[in-house]
Amino acid sequence: MVQIEESKIADIGRVLNDKDRPLKERFRALFTLKNIGGPSALASIESCFDDESALLKHELAYCLGQMQDRAAIPILAKVLEDVKQEPMVRHEAAEALGAIGASEVEDILVKYSKDPVVEVAETCEIALGRVRWLQNKEQGFVDNNPYASVDPTPPAVTNSVEELQRTLLDETESLF
Repeated sequence: MVQIEESKIADIGRVLNDKDRPLKERFRALFTLKNIGGPSALASIESCFDDESALLKHELAYCLGQMQDRAAIPILAKVLEDVKQEPMVRHEAAEALGAIGASEVEDILVKYSKDPVVEVAETCEIALGRVRWLQNKEQGFVDNNPYASVDPTPPAVTNSVEELQRTLLDETESLF
């Protein structure tokens, strides 16, 4: 977490939440808050979930997941539960809960893995798989991600195109 004066974080949060600003400025503010982290950044991001832009709200959820701050769990759970949010926003909230990876999100992910919106349900299945994988890592997966991002699943253990194709096309295989 970067140390920034609270007044500066509040200024950045105001840019994010200013509906009259161009989206590119608001996105810049969002990703700045993501990199700063902490309670003030989380509060600024949370307050923007009433925006009209589904794309912006999707990225709000994405950033909360990438921050991997357990304090974001109630925010993301509320977004996932809110059926008035667009499916892509709810989907990203579920993915973000998986990115945080805390065992306390299992119940909500199980509940919404039966959501009538298929994108939400399937993402909850994947997120649940990640949470459980993080708990026991006994499936032979190794996460050697060289990038500064949290992926929804660990990489496949095989490089065989034929095997990957078979897995991808097999609808009985787990999404995780």
